[in-house]
Amino acid sequence: MYNNSTAVYRPDIQAFLMQAEDVEEAFCAQDLFPVHNVSKRTGQYPRITIAEGGLMRKDESARNATGTYNEITRRHNWDNYKLTDRGLKVRIDDDKADEMDDFFDLEMVESRLLKRSLLYGHEARAATALMDTSVFPNEAAAVAYTESTLSTVDFARDMMLAIKKLKNRGVMPNRIVLSDTLWNLIRRSKLLNDYMFGATNNIKRLIKGSDIGTAFSEEAGGPIELKVASASEDTSNRAKTTAVFSPIWGNAGIWVGKVKGGDLQAGGATRCLSWTKAVKSGLFETESWRDEERRGDMIRIRSYSDFKILDETAGQIIVTSFA
Repeated sequence: MYNNSTAVYRPDIQAFLMQAEDVEEAFCAQDLFPVHNVSKRTGQYPRITIAEGGLMRKDESARNATGTYNEITRRHNWDNYKLTDRGLKVRIDDDKADEMDDFFDLEMVESRLLKRSLLYGHEARAATALMDTSVFPNEAAAVAYTESTLSTVDFARDMMLAIKKLKNRGVMPNRIVLSDTLWNLIRRSKLLNDYMFGATNNIKRLIKGSDIGTAFSEEAGGPIELKVASASEDTSNRAKTTAVFSPIWGNAGIWVGKVKGGDLQAGGATRCLSWTKAVKSGLFETESWRDEERRGDMIRIRSYSDFKILDETAGQIIVTSFA
């Protein structure tokens, strides 16, 4: 168990950080990977798969001539996890803090930006995990998603097929995840506009995210939400003075699946597991201590967590062949 007798837990800064979430509105990792607290850094848990557990198999249930009933045996296997210690720190120099005092609280501002840096890494790892075609079942779109194919891209067809495959596996999807680049292309496509408003409708309008949820909720068997992943990051060298922005979420695929929080047995494709003995609650913990040798206060924000794909059958990726 992690223990540092000189580092003091800072709930005052923690509360401030929680109030400053609006600047991270583009991040969607914490929605797509709900945080679930665990008491151990590493562990294993039982997992029942569709095939081995006979979860979608009918068995003969009529009573036998001998008066007995058929007995079935249900098998399970094991899955495991191993969490990672991550964190960043910053020094609040006494002179610098005094210089900034007339303008803002340097400790609060640096703490907020420190957490934001951690969130960028969190978002990038989420994008990699969710769009992994080596983990989730996937199928190529009927037509590659490109500017030159706007008249033939068939998002509705691709969505219905993805939902059908999920329902065949006993999953009622509630999320659609795609980059803002893909979304801005799809919402201008002719076939989706025709599907939403009718091919004979001469008055075209820009499709909204809420329209997608309404259009496919019946196929999905319930509410389904579109998540447009629009976060970008500065990929320039830290020594550079000009920022270079790159999207965190790629354009190679669209993820359709079920996201659910709570206990692991509640289902859903994903969780973010967080170790409660290292982080008291949630995903991040903020601490501070005095560095008298350098005349400053140290602020550190830590996370002891990792993403876990609980059920790869609860997600389906539409490969867009974007160009």
